[in-house]
Amino acid sequence: MNDVGMGSIRTIQYDPFPRIEYEGRVERARRLMKEHAIDAVLATCEHNLRYFIGEPSTTPQQTTRPRFLLILSSGNPVAVVPEGIDQFYKDTTWVKNCRSWPSPNPKDEGVSALAGVLRELLPEDAKIGVELGAESRLGFPAGDFLRAADAIKPRTFVDASDPIFTPLRMVKSPLEVGRIRTVCGLVSDAFEGLATKLRLGMTEREACRQFEFECFSRGVEKTSKIVGVSGRGGYTRPYGVPTDKILSDGDVLFIDAGCLFDFYWSDFDRHFAFGAPDPHTQDAYQVVWDATEAGIAAAKPGIPICDVWSAMSAVLNGSNNRGKATNIGRMGHSMGLWMPELPSVQPDDKTILKPGMIINIEPSTSYPSYFDGLPKLMLHEEVVVVTETGSQLLTSRAPRKMPVVAI
Repeated sequence: MNDVGMGSIRTIQYDPFPRIEYEGRVERARRLMKEHAIDAVLATCEHNLRYFIGEPSTTPQQTTRPRFLLILSSGNPVAVVPEGIDQFYKDTTWVKNCRSWPSPNPKDEGVSALAGVLRELLPEDAKIGVELGAESRLGFPAGDFLRAADAIKPRTFVDASDPIFTPLRMVKSPLEVGRIRTVCGLVSDAFEGLATKLRLGMTEREACRQFEFECFSRGVEKTSKIVGVSGRGGYTRPYGVPTDKILSDGDVLFIDAGCLFDFYWSDFDRHFAFGAPDPHTQDAYQVVWDATEAGIAAAKPGIPICDVWSAMSAVLNGSNNRGKATNIGRMGHSMGLWMPELPSVQPDDKTILKPGMIINIEPSTSYPSYFDGLPKLMLHEEVVVVTETGSQLLTSRAPRKMPVVAI
């Protein structure tokens, strides 16, 4: 990768993934298709299109002009796309076998074209896998899906998310890990010096815009999800867009950063104290920092991901925590071309960790405010990749003590 300067904005040049990367993904999909007796796979959502063909458009899914990729048991994949997009695919992706229809056409937006290809290329008893499982979605309207299902009978659509899409995308290739490593490193650098750029009297929006500028100046391509919440003695929730609330002495600012580089995500957070943090906030910060350490140490190949949850839970439920553990549904997840992705760091998720998996370590606790006793939240997040022997941080570790913004 090379750097190109644009004033104060940095652009990082990179080579696209080679064709062999995508062909390998298709072949792995075919092995899973055979294992689960699925005759073909139809990718419709933007993340799966990017996974299999390197879809380069920033807006591949729209309310009109859906796109489909059909992976058969042998031969080249077939793209079924609107007119104009077919040439775009031939020019910018490795997929050259395209069928098309005139678009936009709200009365028949690709349904007849798709059904015709499926009837032509697949036998009547074919099972066609699509995105119907957990944490997935179709890339075209549900009504059109039902019309297509009716038009291809007796062929049937079945779920391909759980048996094919999810296990394929769960284990990242070295090239994918490289993209995630890059974006996590850029965002880590942006967080590193942010405290010196913040000041008392800023609003949450101003602080988060400063952070976004720090990201762009280092080479981040998009800041797609920036959460910024604050409160005196801590914050009460990990969700929400930054507001015009003024940051005052005693406030804690929580920034959770979802940023993109070549469509691959980062997702982790940092805290900033405006003035010296109060004793309760300091204690909660340290407890959750220690729980994060335990989660990082526990992430190893061959263990179920629920063991990572147990390691963090043991710290959060220890005597050093004046509050109580809270998992907000889980204590982490994965990410890649989308965020979040499966698996989840939950006590009932038995997914076995494998080298190449990305795990967001995300413990949290609630604790009583030093000022009024009302409950506050403390949540940390780091990103690791599972290796052959353990795990490796892709983020720069949060400091042991909360950064302080000078008053």
